[in-house]
Amino acid sequence: MTPPPASLRGPSIWLMAAALSGCAAIRDAPRLAYQCPEGLRFEARLYEDMATLDGQRGHAVLERLPHQRDDELIYGDATLTADFGLGLEQRLARLSYANIPEAVTCTRVVPAGQPAVPVRAAPRPGPRNPPPFDPDAPVQTNIRTGDGNVGPG
Repeated sequence: MTPPPASLRGPSIWLMAAALSGCAAIRDAPRLAYQCPEGLRFEARLYEDMATLDGQRGHAVLERLPHQRDDELIYGDATLTADFGLGLEQRLARLSYANIPEAVTCTRVVPAGQPAVPVRAAPRPGPRNPPPFDPDAPVQTNIRTGDGNVGPG
């Protein structure tokens, strides 16, 4: 088989790179931007088992609350409960903090020139951190010990 001419190799490499980067982008949940009262903003990524919120006041990982219908997107932890996809066109999110008596309602903001992505959970589990290193775990090595034959010759 003969290789393609040099004039075709460059574009084909770029097409393959674009296709691979597109596959990686599809796997993750889309970023949903929200504007809240008092000028607060945050971005959310919704997964089937968790949601991640990144905002001006930090990062939060909320577990999806059990006993929900498929169209309900309610996530929470001990300090915050977030309910997404409320209102007309699913543009609202309600944040209920444990130490604030009134819920905060935020409106979804779609960047100019970008299509509005529907508010729904990505059909995959959210990203989890690997388990911490266990210093007492057994280590696989190629070192033999004992009285037996330990090598050639």
